[in-house]
Amino acid sequence: MAINEKELLEKYWDIIKEEVNVKEISSFSSDKPLVKVFKPLWSQLSAKFWKDTGQIIANGKQWNIKELDGGQVEVFSPQWGSWILNPEDYEVVYEWLDDSNIAVDGNMIAKLDLQITPELEREGVARELSRFLNQMRKDVDFAVEDKVNMIYSSSSETLKTIISEFSEFLKWEALLLSIEEKSGTWDITSEFVSWDEKASITLIR
Repeated sequence: MAINEKELLEKYWDIIKEEVNVKEISSFSSDKPLVKVFKPLWSQLSAKFWKDTGQIIANGKQWNIKELDGGQVEVFSPQWGSWILNPEDYEVVYEWLDDSNIAVDGNMIAKLDLQITPELEREGVARELSRFLNQMRKDVDFAVEDKVNMIYSSSSETLKTIISEFSEFLKWEALLLSIEEKSGTWDITSEFVSWDEKASITLIR
């Protein structure tokens, strides 16, 4: 039995989230019924079909269309036969669809919610810190397999909370054996800055 588009998306949600860096995926809904509109591209059709272009557009507007594999569509007329259009020959749009943060590809509609919640903001700082730690590893020439200890000091309660909340994530991403808040003088120390929040960080074997 063939897998439909919704089932296919659900099967690969984890991969999609990782690849496009999104937190959650849910079904799309609209306050108004979406009306699908087929828009043949005149410039493309006139070069291929000449005098039949008008018939194709007229029948396309009446949705005398059969969708084929590979993005092709067959536009048909009860009196004049049918024409095969390639994906570059037409567009599909939806009436009543707010186009802000929305992408449409054939029957697929995707909308991004760009609201930054406090949880997403903390996670963003944790990812910044992860990249910072891995750059520190490169700068001091640690081997890829070397697991190290992180020592940090900060007056920022925000950063302390984030480091504590995402400690397991940071250990995994930056190959850390431990994370410890401790004041002192160390040979190699770098300053991590996120907005106005700062932390002094040392990595040691």
